[in-house]
Amino acid sequence: MEIFRSTRDILILSILLQMLYGVVCAVCYNCYPFARKAVMQYGTVCSNAGFLGSPLAEGLFGGVGLLLTSFYLIPQRIVMWSVGVSYFMQDAAPATPEEKKKHRLAVLRKTITHPCIASVFVGMVIMLTQWQLPTFLGKAVQCTSSCNMTMSMFLIGAIIGSRDLHPLLDKDAILYCIIRLFLMPLVVLVGCRAAHVGQLATGVAVVLAGMPMGGTTTILAEKYGADSTFASKCTAISTVLSLITTPLWCLVV
Repeated sequence: MEIFRSTRDILILSILLQMLYGVVCAVCYNCYPFARKAVMQYGTVCSNAGFLGSPLAEGLFGGVGLLLTSFYLIPQRIVMWSVGVSYFMQDAAPATPEEKKKHRLAVLRKTITHPCIASVFVGMVIMLTQWQLPTFLGKAVQCTSSCNMTMSMFLIGAIIGSRDLHPLLDKDAILYCIIRLFLMPLVVLVGCRAAHVGQLATGVAVVLAGMPMGGTTTILAEKYGADSTFASKCTAISTVLSLITTPLWCLVV
């Protein structure tokens, strides 16, 4: 029952946190041009809680921590491939109400028909129906999945390596890191303490809320014509700073 309560709490916390991220994205980055705004918005809703957070949570909290991380990632996965992708599709600035309506519909259509969104829907249907893929197809999907992390790291490294990152300390990137690595975990910690959430769920939620920018941000910035150099800076800086902030949050919780 304790594990069940922790699982319930972490899922609720993750949903509320994604709603908070949406408010932050709508309010805090409007002063930036599209190329940087999209990067900061997507980097806010999509952290590295999957690649980096999962092994970290397992090391800190054991198998139960990994279980809670899996539930924590459900809302993030949904948002990053829906609302998150839409941030990169709003570079046009429609003037009239009719143009704004058409633009919103176009963004919604592009988001729904995005291959990653279609994959989520297909996966949900397979999960709900428990339909088993043919052996050869299931094996192909499994092998492809095993390569995803390595190939994505190669791609991100190639993008970063092809960019001029000097000066690396960008003031906008530093502002993003303050929001991502300090303010968000602090809000989660205060909220959990105020709501008397269990210690295990609180610890996992705080640690995962303080993860650096997800590497997917750099890939999507390159794909959709946003500032991939800035995304590379944010990814690099937030990852390095997380080596300092994450142990601190671990000590706090």
